[in-house]
Formats: sequence, C-alpha cells, structure tokens
Amino acid sequence: WIMVHQDDDDIDEPISEAALMKKKLTPEEKEAKIAELKAIMKAKRDEREEAEKVDHVEREKQRRFMGKEMVKTKEQMDAEQRKRDIAARKREKLDQKRERERIRAELEKDKMERRANKGKLKSSLGVDGYNPSAIQYDQSTKDEEEPATQKQKKSHPEVAKIDDYIKKVSSYRAGGDGGKCLKILKAYVGNVADNPGEEKFKKINMDNKAFKTKVKPFIGAKSLLLAIGFAQGENDPTHLVLKEDADIQVIKDTKTKLEAAFVAFG
Repeated sequence: WIMVHQDDDDIDEPISEAALMKKKLTPEEKEAKIAELKAIMKAKRDEREEAEKVDHVEREKQRRFMGKEMVKTKEQMDAEQRKRDIAARKREKLDQKRERERIRAELEKDKMERRANKGKLKSSLGVDGYNPSAIQYDQSTKDEEEPATQKQKKSHPEVAKIDDYIKKVSSYRAGGDGGKCLKILKAYVGNVADNPGEEKFKKINMDNKAFKTKVKPFIGAKSLLLAIGFAQGENDPTHLVLKEDADIQVIKDTKTKLEAAFVAFG
C-alpha cells in the first residue's frame, strides 16, 4: 500500500482511526491490490533486468572494440619490426658485399704487386687487428708448393710465434672468415689435446674442403699447425701428420689460446 500511495499528497498526514475504518478493503479488493503490487514489482524488476542487459551488451561491445584495437596495434608494431629487420638485413648484406669487393680489390692489387716484385709483397698484414689496406691471403697452388722433401729440410716455425699466428688469423674480419678459420683450428688442435692416443686425430687432410676453404687461404693458419708439431707427410703430401716428438703441453696451451681467440672474435 505504501508503494502504491507514496506519491499521494496526504501521505505524510497522520492516519486517523476513521480513515482506517473508511479504507478497510474487502477480500476481493485486497487480492486486487496485491495483484497490482506484484505487477508493479514485476515491472520494476523487468525494467532493471533490461537495463542490466543493455549495460552488459555495451560492455561487451567495448571489450570487443578494445580487443580489436589491441590486435590492430600489435599487427602494426609487428609490421614495423619486420620492416626494420628487413632493412637491417639489407644493410648487412650491402656492407658484406662492399667488404668482399674491397677485399677482392686488395687481392688484385696484391697480385699486381707480386708480379711487379717477383712474387713478393712490400706490405705486410698487421697482427694487431684488421687492416684492409694490408690484408693478404695465401694464394699458393699445388704447382707453386715446394716438394715435401725440400720443406722438411727447412726449420719448423717457432712455438713462440703461435700468438702472432692466432692474431693474423683473427684479423680476417670480412664475412667472419677469421672466426671460421679459428673454429676449424680449434677442432684440429682440440682433438689432439683431448685425445693424444687417437691416431685419427694426428692427421689432417689438406684436400678436405674445410681445410682448403677455411684454413689454407689465411696466413698464419697452416703455420700454427706446423708450429705445434704437424709436418707434411713424407709419403702423402696431401696430409699433415703430427710428429712423434710433438710437445703435448704446447698443443694444450694452443688449444686454450684458440678458444679464447674464438670467443673474442665474436
């Protein structure tokens, strides 16, 4: 009753006994009033539920919108990152191409200087780092190599020069060639140092592709192997063979130096 009559002008006036007697309802009126109140309550409840549904729909729309915006933003960021990566790779390839062209030009210059000076170069490779204007490669061929018997008569490179040989190899920065050479040398020397009793590690095939492409062209690489005790085979000039009197401690020390140089090369 209060809900039905809350907007009446006399809602705040005291209810007299006469008024109560006057407004006494019959059972049928009571039922009608109850039905009316239930209808009002149901209408209020339906209105509230409808408002909640609308609010839920709006929140869901907002959530989906924000989700799409986040996906769109992420896609844009990924696309920008891909563009930066592609540009970086292009720059790297261009730098490598320029470096290779410069090295080829230096090699051609060295060839011309060799021809003009009876096979000798006036310049030398600096052992303290990469020096493009002075870099040299070992370009001797089988026809230019001395017979094994003549080479054996010569004294072997001194052990004291091992550090210099490693520095020379490390100075080949173009295309990471020095690092690749150090890795092969580390494997050769490490196998002997770790397995001194294994005969298979005491021979190096110079006709092997890895040796011909990653060791032979670089000044200091083969000299290092000779310095630790390898020598060209008497019966097979295509192999380097570890001498019986090779100092295993020198080999182990060289392995440690090569590992450090490889790490420093990056």
